[in-house]
Amino acid sequence: MPLSKEESEEIKKQLLPEIDKLNDPKKEDIKKYILSLDEEGLEEFLTQNKIQFKGKTATQDEKLVFQMLVNNELPSYKIDENKEAIAILEINPFSRGHVLIIPKQKTTMEKIPKQAFSLTQKIAKKIKAKLKPDEIKVETFAFQEYAAINIIPVYKEKPLKKEKASEEELKKLHALLEIKKSPPRERKPKGEKKSNTLVLKSRSPKFY
Repeated sequence: MPLSKEESEEIKKQLLPEIDKLNDPKKEDIKKYILSLDEEGLEEFLTQNKIQFKGKTATQDEKLVFQMLVNNELPSYKIDENKEAIAILEINPFSRGHVLIIPKQKTTMEKIPKQAFSLTQKIAKKIKAKLKPDEIKVETFAFQEYAAINIIPVYKEKPLKKEKASEEELKKLHALLEIKKSPPRERKPKGEKKSNTLVLKSRSPKFY
């Protein structure tokens, strides 16, 4: 999952004092560069430099989060799922209705299961019908060794920009986009025969 704004700020607070300890004449330039990074840029910087926080690499932390989401160990706004993947609302969306399709098993971009793509098509149609975007951008990505799919609605009047969504907005979108499962039909046990008993409805006598 991408870093939130709060997580990004906390990491920068931890990272800058470590840069000060470096015996590097360009350390002030490095600090300015880090401060200029947005959430996505900071994630890429941490991954490329294999920087650790609290005993974990960013890679280890990301894999854990994806698996916890799949296992329902972290709260999420799940709108649908099938045997191979889940569809959840992105809490730091690029646009209104941004959805993540996450395979239930860690995989690579080349081996994303077909059912994940069929779920993608299903959700994209739902977004198109309910939110009326001008277009929908679908892209696969392999972030920190865990492949997934982005479904990003594009609105001409609003440029794509990653922002943290409010709980109220996420709840509204969840109610709008959630695909509810039909309850299974009750099946009569095998061998059970239909009753041939004639049921007579009581009628009040007519008086003429």
